[in-house]
Amino acid sequence: MKKNRLLFISLLLLVSINFLWSQTVAKWHTSMGDFEVTMREDLVPITVGNFVDLTNSNFYDNLIFHRVISDFMIQDGCPLGTGYGGPGYAIPDEFHPSINYNVPYVLGMANAGANTGGSQYFITVESYPSLNNSYSAFGHVTLGSNIVEEISEVPTTGPNGTPANKPLTDVVIDSIRIMTPRLDGYLPIEDTLYVNAGEAMVFALVCNEEDVTYSWFIDDELQMETSFILNFTPAVNGWHEVKGVVSNENYDLPKVWWIYVTGGTEITDDVISNNTRLYQNIPNPFNPETTIKFYLNEAEQVSLEIRNIKGQLVKTLLKSELQAGEHSIIWNGKDDSGHNVASGIYLYHLKTNNISEIKKAILLK
Repeated sequence: MKKNRLLFISLLLLVSINFLWSQTVAKWHTSMGDFEVTMREDLVPITVGNFVDLTNSNFYDNLIFHRVISDFMIQDGCPLGTGYGGPGYAIPDEFHPSINYNVPYVLGMANAGANTGGSQYFITVESYPSLNNSYSAFGHVTLGSNIVEEISEVPTTGPNGTPANKPLTDVVIDSIRIMTPRLDGYLPIEDTLYVNAGEAMVFALVCNEEDVTYSWFIDDELQMETSFILNFTPAVNGWHEVKGVVSNENYDLPKVWWIYVTGGTEITDDVISNNTRLYQNIPNPFNPETTIKFYLNEAEQVSLEIRNIKGQLVKTLLKSELQAGEHSIIWNGKDDSGHNVASGIYLYHLKTNNISEIKKAILLK
């Protein structure tokens, strides 16, 4: 089985590894104790992806909480320890209605204005709705909130100090570590599949970590298969949910695919629920161009942007008022300057007055 697994990993690399965003758990080891945060890359993938990359590069090791305000928040992520340092780049803001500051113990991205996030983050200790839609929220403390509370109460220089609100005794982040299994790749790449009844499907999860287990569910029913590959042949038309779960000793990392079994394979055969939505691009992977479709339930202002996995803007495909109905636009793999972009994973981001939705596309050359 190990030989087959390595062969399958090689095949995945030929297709291009597609990194998964799900719900990652990160653990803070500090001089005052440990706590854990569950992050929501399914809702704000750019923000969480950036934080995970910095964490895995040990960026946060031995930094301090340089700004602490009682009954408000604790802040970290400045390599200078002054509040003026960062990673040397900026990422765009991401907001999602399902994660906000209406509750305490929220992990948010600090910034110096719109679209200036980098490495500095804060964790609130009270509800602060006034932060909504100004600072990207991307996680919640799920274990050790008492430690976060204790850090927020340490003596500081106060609001008029130099520097302001700096703990008199350093609270050191010994390290931050990602606790959930790292999923290195998966197939199929598309989130939504359009197939015929009787057509065999193959699903795969690839995790290079040791001591992980695999579980598969079809329509919430646990399957007998326990390897990293699942074969599934839908027998009848209708919706089917296939979920694969990679687990280590303490955590699960799920990925869900939705399958719509029908007599055709066109997106227009989908049962539209009269809600604004963004579809998976077709084809995916693509070269040299792909079609992105979306549905609007009412006339409204729309923007459609292509960004790389660091959140940097690559191409603005659309920014205008559109009528209700289905719309499509072709991306030819070029940036705003007309240059061909490199092979890799790209995020296409649909924003309207009512929704902000992101999906992944892969360019292969």
